[in-house]
Amino acid sequence: DVTHAIMSYCTGYMIYDSIVGYVVETWQPGVGPVLTTDHWMFLVHHVLTSLYMISARFVGAGHMSAMILMFLGEFTAPIMNIHLILEKAMEQPEFRDSSWIPLAFVYNEQIFAFFYCIFRIFFGPLAATHLTWDLILTERGRGNVPVWLSLAWMPMCWGVLLGSIPWIQTCLETLQRGPVLSGKDEL
Repeated sequence: DVTHAIMSYCTGYMIYDSIVGYVVETWQPGVGPVLTTDHWMFLVHHVLTSLYMISARFVGAGHMSAMILMFLGEFTAPIMNIHLILEKAMEQPEFRDSSWIPLAFVYNEQIFAFFYCIFRIFFGPLAATHLTWDLILTERGRGNVPVWLSLAWMPMCWGVLLGSIPWIQTCLETLQRGPVLSGKDEL
């Protein structure tokens, strides 16, 4: 079934994203991964998302809500992956004299910050409000998904959104100091 395949793929993606976020980005030789508060929030986000998707598959309902939240939450992931590639490229000796990589990095960062803010400030809360209404306050929603599970999902859903506030603030600062909003021509 396509729905289960997509849910499995997305759960696998969350595991992959966690490994890249922890093993690759925070690894210190002889110590292992060194996690900051941001990293722990990132980990909790991935655990909650995975629990939401696994429980939706288990009860056979809630797939659409999981997919909507996954789409809205991970829309910017490809942009962030390009950011990581550009960041790693700038650290390589072969690319230190390159002028286009730092320029691409700055504009990629701006694009990411813009879309992250749009999705986390507007679309995410709109979807979460709709899901809260539908799953808890409508007869159809309560019939499709057990109330106990909806009551477990909503703190997960809203917790991920509220947990992204520090990153929203960082993205807003990134936009303000970037070439478009700062009015600076030089990068």
